[in-house]
Amino acid sequence: MTVSLPPGLYEFAKFHPEAEGVIQPVGRQTWDLILIDHTGLWVRGEFPSVGAAQDACRRLKLRCAEGWDDPRMARWMNARDHWNTPEGQRRAL
Repeated sequence: MTVSLPPGLYEFAKFHPEAEGVIQPVGRQTWDLILIDHTGLWVRGEFPSVGAAQDACRRLKLRCAEGWDDPRMARWMNARDHWNTPEGQRRAL
């Protein structure tokens, strides 16, 4: 079964072809796919399984990793001070 892509992921991948994905668990049966570009911009989508998140990366033609083991990805995520700069990206509460 193929899960549909959240529109935000497709748009982000389209305009940030250098982005890569990180898959992380967020609940008992929920997984996040976070797409991050080298400047620190990111977007996330939820999936029902690791396989569905990996399939989304394949369909977007982006590399992805499970977890934050790659120090490069952590540097990308921390490249911007999202809370203390006007151009920072914040999640809705």
